[in-house]
Amino acid sequence: MKKMSITLKVRLICSFFENLITMAFLPFMALYLSDMVNQTFSGVFLFMLVLLNFPISMISGHIIERFPKKRTLLIYQVILCISLLTMAVTISNQLIFIILFCIAYSIFSISSGMAQPLIDTIIMDAITPEVEHYIYKVSYWLTNVAVACGAFIGGTMYSLNKSALFFIAFVIFTLVLFALYIWIPNDQSYVSNAEEKEMPLNHTRSLKGFLHQYQIVLKDKIYMYLIIGSSILIMGELSTSSYISIRLKQEFETISLFHIHIDGVRMYSILIMTNTIVVIVLTYFISKYILKMNNEKALLIGLILYVIGYSGITYLNELSLLIIFMIIATFGEMIYSPIFGEQRYKVIPADKRGTYSAVNALSFHFANLLARFGIILGVFLNAVGMTFYMFVLLMVGSFLLYGGVRQFNGKALIKQK
Repeated sequence: MKKMSITLKVRLICSFFENLITMAFLPFMALYLSDMVNQTFSGVFLFMLVLLNFPISMISGHIIERFPKKRTLLIYQVILCISLLTMAVTISNQLIFIILFCIAYSIFSISSGMAQPLIDTIIMDAITPEVEHYIYKVSYWLTNVAVACGAFIGGTMYSLNKSALFFIAFVIFTLVLFALYIWIPNDQSYVSNAEEKEMPLNHTRSLKGFLHQYQIVLKDKIYMYLIIGSSILIMGELSTSSYISIRLKQEFETISLFHIHIDGVRMYSILIMTNTIVVIVLTYFISKYILKMNNEKALLIGLILYVIGYSGITYLNELSLLIIFMIIATFGEMIYSPIFGEQRYKVIPADKRGTYSAVNALSFHFANLLARFGIILGVFLNAVGMTFYMFVLLMVGSFLLYGGVRQFNGKALIKQK
């Protein structure tokens, strides 16, 4: 940590607290909306919201490379704070409040989607060779600790006071706003294309420059393999908070364990906490032994475990088996995720990080889209059908990600020779 710049330290700490409180309500949004209206509305609304995020994320990449990063990030943070305060006030079963809540959540989702590639770019700009090999491992570990704490808080408060949860989120995001204002250094805006800088009012040229930036990324075959593959794989994890959480709520039979009643919602929280506890406890073992293997072999092991784990969770309804398969999935995630993070960083050109990060954000929205589509598909398919759907998609994602890493390593080996 001593070698990290103040930017990295502040960003990691702020992200930890934001992830913690966000994970206390975000994975439960499908359940909130199902309770407020019904499952079909929940699936369609979240599906349409993800679709809306696609073009907006593309615009965010253009904004990153044209405007000062700190000022833009602070604007996004203010919008997020206002959205959370509105959600805290309007979470209710009355029609007018449902409408206002959905609008506020939409604004929160869009602003968060635009902020994420900017945050990603700020982190990459602050990475030095001294921290390159471990920064994504630290970030991954902190994120999972935040997820565990957030899932516990969210599961506990699901049946208690949802409004208080959103108000706590508002307070945390406001504190992060002040932290970013104080400690994130100022930067200067720049435009990568000199002609665009000379002719800022030429909208045709600006549009061509905008499209050209993304054309460069889309032609980067290795990067697109990595991004599309990881997007499909992330869908498995996101499905836990979408289709799987709803299925457990409907199908999981309430049991008593040590005089504690465990229903479907609590079972979902237990799965999330299991995921994170395994990460916290076994990160050292994975880093010391598994990740020091040849990265292609380690990646293959991780992907196989990941596919088996999440395919099983999609079908099972028994507490012990659900926990076992979550542990298997988590092992896979712990192996493949840091490898992907490091490879993605190495592939991205330093002068195009904004656009590349925006495409990466698009991949997350695509993963979210597939996960939300699972809610709708789950209305028509039984657990067996959904398990087959999950298995096939995760296999496709694994092939793409593994293929991208192999191609990148092959090119790197040729350059060394």
